[in-house]
Amino acid sequence: MKITEPSFPWRPLLLVLLVALIARALLLASGAVSFHADEAVVGLMARHILQGERPTFFYGQAYMGSLDAWMIALGFRLLGESVLTIRIVQSALYLLVVAAGYVTAWRLSQRIGITVFAGLMQAIPAANTALYTTATLGGYNETLIFGSLMLALGYDVTHDYPRSAWRWALLGVCAGLGWWTNGLIVVYVLPVAALILYRIIYKPLAFSPQPSGEIVSSRVTKFSVLSTQYSVLPYLILALIAFFIGSAPWWIFDFTNDHAALATYLTNRQSGEFAGIGLPYIPPPQRAIGLLFIGLPTLIGLRFPWSPDYVLLPFGILVALIYIVALFRLARRPNPLQPDAHGLVLGMLSLFVIVFVASTFGADPTGRYFLPLILPLSIALATLQLSVKKFSLRTSVFSVPLGLILLAFVVIFHAAGQFIAASNPPGFTTQFDPVSHIANDHDAELIAFLDEHQLYNGYTNYWVAFRLAFLTSERMQYSAALPYKTSLDYNPADNRYPVYAETTDTADRIAFITTKLPELDAQLEQHFAAQGLTYQQKQIGDFIIYYDFLPNRPDQID
Repeated sequence: MKITEPSFPWRPLLLVLLVALIARALLLASGAVSFHADEAVVGLMARHILQGERPTFFYGQAYMGSLDAWMIALGFRLLGESVLTIRIVQSALYLLVVAAGYVTAWRLSQRIGITVFAGLMQAIPAANTALYTTATLGGYNETLIFGSLMLALGYDVTHDYPRSAWRWALLGVCAGLGWWTNGLIVVYVLPVAALILYRIIYKPLAFSPQPSGEIVSSRVTKFSVLSTQYSVLPYLILALIAFFIGSAPWWIFDFTNDHAALATYLTNRQSGEFAGIGLPYIPPPQRAIGLLFIGLPTLIGLRFPWSPDYVLLPFGILVALIYIVALFRLARRPNPLQPDAHGLVLGMLSLFVIVFVASTFGADPTGRYFLPLILPLSIALATLQLSVKKFSLRTSVFSVPLGLILLAFVVIFHAAGQFIAASNPPGFTTQFDPVSHIANDHDAELIAFLDEHQLYNGYTNYWVAFRLAFLTSERMQYSAALPYKTSLDYNPADNRYPVYAETTDTADRIAFITTKLPELDAQLEQHFAAQGLTYQQKQIGDFIIYYDFLPNRPDQID
């Protein structure tokens, strides 16, 4: 007997994408998303790609692949080099994130209602998701796309299409490209691998050669189990080969750079050319606390990643309770998802918690590492409409299902959070330390001043150096040699592109540019006085410029 599968809901997908496009256009038009050095580095990488360079990873580190820079390079080729082009590329990628999530929700549910609502949850996300999918830090959108496709393909090859070679190959390629792009892909790989292993060991007839949709009655013997288990081996090998092809840039770099890429994930602290920034060691119990009280509230919109304060607290608590109820209902049987799909969704959430608490990346609970949870939480939330469908809000005129009211409340809460973030300082910012957040209000004035005085080289901090370089098409090349923390600690890895430091070291005319650090200003002024130098000083917004040194250029401060 042939089972007819429902047709894919294309028209609702177009509606969901239209909603996502309008929401993202409004965010871009608000001008509320600030431009910082991390994003500038990706833009500079894209610029250098068009000039012939071939970076493998984000400058100065051996992780976070350059795929995002390649995407932006294509945008630069088509639309020209600008911050707006970077944002347009990220917005286009986010539409693919929404589409991939929609496809995965359909694959795991085969229900239009769940699919559409899961798509809407992503189309109008919380401020955290809106921020990190608009201002690039180097590959988060691509990771979400590959991860969503992995969930859909993993379900395909373990249920209806076990002998589809191209699906196995694409699954491997997505895992490989994701591994090169961002190690976060592991939170997708683990649940998919667990599902494949489960189906091989406990339900091996899923890999029998019967066509998709046919119900087969057969006697399960030990021999048939073993034969079907071995029958999947060629497909596993195919997926593994595809993984190594997709992740080839990572492996080539690792083997030619003394295993620097591998060291990143083994220790998260390196030395030498690819030192990166590194994260401080935080004990697992503290990581768990950060997960519960910082990361998850940020993910659902209860707080912004750049602020310690909670947002719309009474409503946010209600949203958190809605998520909890949705997860509880999904864990119960029966549930509205396809067989094993609820295990895949809940398994991904559970494995994420384990990975976050167990790994050193749990030291950063600010929000960006929680982005992979968008899709499973959206699917869980979307199932709530069916789980509580017998409850409705009734009036004399109309009746509205309770599930629909709850989902609409969450979407409105997301939209309200974005509006509040865009309407209040500092707007949307990737900086969670106010000292390192430098508003873009005075960038043009600073550049005009530096041009007027021909101050194209000098010393500043990381957050100024690369922003200046990108905004001036590298006309201004400053060494990121000054600290930006109130402790005045300095990490040499901040000089991510050594060319700028080299040109500054040989320049005759230089400037020192500081921001928001009176202690550093005092040290610099003492340093200049000790060398018997006179100089001019100019303040523009948060920037303080020291220039026109006499009788000679100063030595760099230690």
